[in-house]
Amino acid sequence: MKKVSFFVSAFLISTLSFAQTAEDIINNYVKAIGGKEAISKLKDITMNLTGEVQGASLEVVVQKKSPGKFLQAISVVGMGEVQKQVYDGTKVRASGMQGSEDITDPEKVKAVAMQAYIAPEAEYTSLGAKLNYVGKEKINNADAHKIEVTIGAVKMTEYYDATTGLKVRQSLTAETPMGSQTIITDFSDYKDVSGVKMPYKLNQDLGMAQLELKVDKITVNTNLADSLFEIK
Repeated sequence: MKKVSFFVSAFLISTLSFAQTAEDIINNYVKAIGGKEAISKLKDITMNLTGEVQGASLEVVVQKKSPGKFLQAISVVGMGEVQKQVYDGTKVRASGMQGSEDITDPEKVKAVAMQAYIAPEAEYTSLGAKLNYVGKEKINNADAHKIEVTIGAVKMTEYYDATTGLKVRQSLTAETPMGSQTIITDFSDYKDVSGVKMPYKLNQDLGMAQLELKVDKITVNTNLADSLFEIK
């Protein structure tokens, strides 16, 4: 009986020692894409993407500069720029075909500010993120760890490949001009960019439409001008 009890206790300890936590998943992801040291060497980044939604061809430019500057501009081929969002480190301005507005709600500003990080996941601790490990789920026929991430009013469900550690899906509910909307983004085709792996394919399920984006080019450390992110 003592031997059986010892075996059961040893088995439980072994099982517990290999239990996954949400923090483990995030730390493994940061390591998988290159590690914090490699990420810290990227001072600015410009991403050029192209895609198609409902028959319209899109061009997307995303620019980030440390510390805390962000710009995203979306253009429709043949129409020009239809949407732009800028964060200067303090304020957010969103503009589109209906005009522009300054976003002042602290939680909405925080949601945009989070995107200013080149690898937001590496900053979850400093951002005060609450992480909850849910379990495993199949994503594209492969096991993935599912975690819930809450940063202020921002709530996300993220999935990380159980083998590679890379993020493969993110589900985010956000407020849009059409009301609350859940956006599901799949990430794939990771490639090395100056020591940091980044996804070159993003497939988004917007509910009423599917958006496929492909990264055409990523450039880093080009000393982006602060004037790009000015809000006057």
